[in-house]
Amino acid sequence: MKNKILVALSIVALISSASCSKDNKTTAEVKNNNLSNLPAWVLDPNMPDGVAAVGIASPSKGGIKFQIPAAELDAKANIAATIQSEISRVTKDSLRSANVNGADDVEQFFAQASKEVVKNLPLSGVKRINIFQANDGTLYVHMILRNEDYSKFLNDSEKSFNAKLKKSGLARDNIKKSEEASKAIFDELEKERGDKSVADKAADKSKAE
Repeated sequence: MKNKILVALSIVALISSASCSKDNKTTAEVKNNNLSNLPAWVLDPNMPDGVAAVGIASPSKGGIKFQIPAAELDAKANIAATIQSEISRVTKDSLRSANVNGADDVEQFFAQASKEVVKNLPLSGVKRINIFQANDGTLYVHMILRNEDYSKFLNDSEKSFNAKLKKSGLARDNIKKSEEASKAIFDELEKERGDKSVADKAADKSKAE
């Protein structure tokens, strides 16, 4: 009887020890991989000299050579999504100002043209500027489309946009209003990017001080 009690106590002790070891390991893993150990750019990828984003790739059996292209593709998609959001927002405001936001054919044209603009975004111009691998193997890459490349992209897009507008089946009056809206869209996008660049540089300077 006494031997049975000793065996039972030994088993309980082993289970408790294993449990504590597991808990300690889990705590250590959380501590090693918490947000404080990530580079600042992972949580705030914004840059004053361009449109930036972070791409993430999960741990891979194939190693980092498989993770890098996956993370870069993710970052490029995030940059494209940011630009799509900016264009969509500015387009709505510009159509409203040009008094053509109620015309279904005009809105349909701008919606389609905006998608094509982003689709033609030169992702080859997006460059990697930072890379980090966490303790759990997750890979983070920081990528950017520089302002000069973004400005060229906007300039080329405006020309393409207006060329499509002239070939559209819109009424003449709507074409004229749409041309005004188109100019307002790209002017505002360029201005916003410039304003954001100045604001970000000021913020960086303030942090440094």
